[in-house]
Amino acid sequence: MRRIWPHWALLITLLLSACVSSPLKSLDDSERSTIAMEALGQIGRPYRYGGTTQDGFDCSGLVQYSYAQAGIKIPRTTSEQLHAGKKISLSNALPGDLLFYKLGGGLHVALYVGDGRAVHAPARGRQVIVAPVDADFWQENFVTAIRVLR
Repeated sequence: MRRIWPHWALLITLLLSACVSSPLKSLDDSERSTIAMEALGQIGRPYRYGGTTQDGFDCSGLVQYSYAQAGIKIPRTTSEQLHAGKKISLSNALPGDLLFYKLGGGLHVALYVGDGRAVHAPARGRQVIVAPVDADFWQENFVTAIRVLR
């Protein structure tokens, strides 16, 4: 019986260590670049409610698609994406960070691409655009910025 105990102890230790997840980490520069370039590549695509493909995007679908092209899975909805990382200040935003706005009683997400610009899938009847984050409209409706962690 004494000889079995060390083996059981080792097995239990290994099983418990497998249950402990590694700490969440930020995206690397290559991933950020891919995400930003994918979002910029969608400029001019039509807005489509519930859209997640190049046939048409809604705001959270555009974000999810851009991340997927970098091999990163993030939640589908805007409210879920809001909780996919940690809050940061807009002044510290890096390409790939998510920007959230309050629009028409709902929550809108855009993807920061650097140089003070963000890519938006704004609304029905419109197309995917790039817009300056310091434009009055976007500043007045800004809620928070999120750095995605994985």
